[in-house]
Amino acid sequence: MPQDNHLALVYALSKWIEEHLGRVIHLEELAAYSGYSLWHMQKIFKEVTGISLGKYIRQRRLAGAVNLLRNSTQSIFDIALDFGFGSQSHFTYMFRKEYDITPFDFRQNEQIYLEVKQPLHLTHEYE
Repeated sequence: MPQDNHLALVYALSKWIEEHLGRVIHLEELAAYSGYSLWHMQKIFKEVTGISLGKYIRQRRLAGAVNLLRNSTQSIFDIALDFGFGSQSHFTYMFRKEYDITPFDFRQNEQIYLEVKQPLHLTHEYE
């Protein structure tokens, strides 16, 4: 069982990430926010969650994109940029890698449901 302060750190990082999804998130600024070194912060995050901090941030950005693809008419290009992807092609690549479907195909077929995990700070999975 992770130490309580490690769990608190993961929840704090999760909340901060959610509040800043609309821009590029640099791990160095997260480390400064956390008060830990970059290496130590990443180590704690991976020990508690089982995934790297970078992968978690990508998953959260893609989850936000899923929501906008389903519930807005915003272009795929604009959604890609809104969630910090450098190009629509990179966004499409990462989206397909995560969900096995392109953003375009997902948007076109309202019958498709993609399971999107909740942010860590809103779950009790690690308690």
